[in-house]
Amino acid sequence: MSVIDRFSEFYNHLAVSDTHLLADIYSDDITLIDPIGTHHGLAKVTEYFTLLLRNAKQCDFAIHNIAAHESHPAIAHAAYTVTWTMSFATPKLNGGDTIHVDGITLLKVANDRIFFHQDYYDLGQMVYEQIPILKFIVNKIKTGMRA
Repeated sequence: MSVIDRFSEFYNHLAVSDTHLLADIYSDDITLIDPIGTHHGLAKVTEYFTLLLRNAKQCDFAIHNIAAHESHPAIAHAAYTVTWTMSFATPKLNGGDTIHVDGITLLKVANDRIFFHQDYYDLGQMVYEQIPILKFIVNKIKTGMRA
């Protein structure tokens, strides 16, 4: 099974109990970047996942497409773009109901491990708009910008 297959399988149903599988996907020197922050090294990425998933009732990804990039012969790694929809639920947001967030991930792979992972998604949709007072403020700002 390729690292991209392992990546897809892992993200289908994320759980704290599966964080040990990160070592089968990511290199020891992984850099993971998302709208929340930047995490360097497998230990830090594992710690980050453990923290994020600790209170999750559900967290899974529907992967829509994985596109391999054409690379220049001088580049020694493969690159992929992944489009997905994350579905997650936590008692801390949206009354515990499932939240759906669309996103894109850029992956770089060498030696059958991902060494670079960058997520692009709307943190407002994921967090800010799920907290009533912040949702009100964000919607007011959006309304003002559309006017």
